[in-house]
Amino acid sequence: MNSLWQSAWAVALKDFRSEWRSRSALSAVALFSLAAPVALGYALSNLKVGAEVMGGLLWVVLFFAAMVGLPRAFVKEEETGTAVLLRLHYPADAVLWWKSLAQLALLLSTLLAAVPIFLLLLRAEVKEPWALLWCLILGDIGLAVSSCVLGAIASQSRSKGALFPALAAPLLLPILASLSVGCGVAFGSGGDAMPVLQVVAAFDVALIAASALLFEFVWD
Repeated sequence: MNSLWQSAWAVALKDFRSEWRSRSALSAVALFSLAAPVALGYALSNLKVGAEVMGGLLWVVLFFAAMVGLPRAFVKEEETGTAVLLRLHYPADAVLWWKSLAQLALLLSTLLAAVPIFLLLLRAEVKEPWALLWCLILGDIGLAVSSCVLGAIASQSRSKGALFPALAAPLLLPILASLSVGCGVAFGSGGDAMPVLQVVAAFDVALIAASALLFEFVWD
């Protein structure tokens, strides 16, 4: 177990140092996270948007912002030739869990950039903050874990940039739909957010279990 965590920590340090030097994924995500809410704010400035639609729009912004940065996790390994070194020196479990944490950190930075501007420009009133918070946390966990397996698959194809969203959209459609409903409740659509959160949490557990079982096969 200690060797696993030491290996995982080494992978994490490599990723953080690489991203800090280039800031490619972070810059792309930050730009989209700022631009998309601004565009929506201007487009919908004269319209009254319902709470249900507001929840869906929020996750459209967050999902496509994630699609800008998340594929880079494994694509850059293949482009720079470091994927072979990772396979030789580190177990697949270490790569999976620390890549997932790195993806989660990127998604949290997306939330910090996009959500306040979204709420401000679209004049969204949060009626149930706890529901919004849990939707964002659980949604990011699902996106982070699933992006590792999908990124590992997409990175080995010729059309790396296009394949990742094509795989992610149908797989994550159920969780995105549930998150949109949950955020709609948070914005005041009425109803109980707890059943939706339970569905999202169950989906996250299933994604984590499937990733733990399949990642070694996909990665190797």
